[in-house]
This record gives sequence, structure tokens and C-alpha cells, in this order.
Amino acid sequence: MGRKKIIIGITGGLAAGKTTVAGMLAEKGALKIDADRIGHQILEENKAVRRMIIDSLGKGILSGGDIDRRKLRKKVFSDRKSLEKIERLLHPLIVRRIREEIGCHSEGTILIDAPLLLETGLNKIVDLIVVIKADSEAVTKRAADRGFSEQDAKNIIARQMPLSDKLRLADYVIDNSGNLNRTKKGVDKLWKRIQEL
Repeated sequence: MGRKKIIIGITGGLAAGKTTVAGMLAEKGALKIDADRIGHQILEENKAVRRMIIDSLGKGILSGGDIDRRKLRKKVFSDRKSLEKIERLLHPLIVRRIREEIGCHSEGTILIDAPLLLETGLNKIVDLIVVIKADSEAVTKRAADRGFSEQDAKNIIARQMPLSDKLRLADYVIDNSGNLNRTKKGVDKLWKRIQEL
């Protein structure tokens, strides 16, 4: 009989290092489901959703006829109504796709990498909530390295659930403020705990 299925949800604030930790867990054998990747796929594949987004937010989010993710991000994170429209359109589709991907596997460790794990209710389907945190200096530098202006970063953080609330709901916390060895040790401990579940 195969090992049972264990679902781990990874979340955290902007540029905390969720992808780094998810990558380390994937190297150990976890199957990674990336909510952002699914969101991008839906934008590329679903013409009806794309049309609704363009109709709703205007052609200012386009570059050469395609939705420019940077322009889209700037628009939605500076305007709450635009963000709410996008979330109403995309989040149910992303959650459904994640559930479908999970349903394709009957065993093993499945990892959901989702910035809005808690906000979208995905935490209800996971066995363990892992929150990645980092100090403000590390977050500011990483966000800038990814092309976020300071104002963009502040707008995104302001729209997410406060990190303090996420930490209260966490089953496990990894500090990824910059010491990669410490992060690896945290991941090793987490993996050991997962194996014991």
C-alpha cells in the first residue's frame, strides 16, 4: 500500500522567500503546485477571462495586445476595486485548478505554493500551514531586485493578510531573512516533521 497523501500549504509575505523554500522541498521529493504559475496559465489560456479583465480594467494593461503582468499588477494594487474584480474572476478558477491537480495524485507530499493560501481558503484543504517570514530589509531588497518599486511593494503588502495573522495560523514557521544555511536547517526540520505525519 502506498504512502498516504500529505498536503502542505506554503505562504508568507511579499518576497519572503516562498519560492526558495518550495524549491528546497521539491528537491526532497515534494510535488509543487504553484498558484502564481496557474494564474498566469489561466490568463494565457482562458480567452473569456482575459476579455473580461481587459473590459474591466481597460486597455492600459496591454502591451502589444497581450496583458502585461507588470502593468496589471500596478493597476490592481493601486486600486482596491480593480483588485477585487480580478480576485472575483481569477481566484475561483485558480483554486479549482489546484484542487484538480491535487486530485491527480493519490499519495506523496504535495506542496501548494500560494501567496494567498489563507485569503482564498486553500488552508482548509492542507494538512500543514507553513509560513515563510523575512525581515523588512531582506524583503525590500528582494522586492526591488524583482522590479517592484517601493510604493508597489507597500501597496501589495497592504492588500495581503497581515504577517502577524498568518504567523498565528501557522503550524510551522521558517525565517528566510538571508542566512541560507538557517533556511535549509528549517526546511530539513520541516521535512522530518512531514515524514512523521
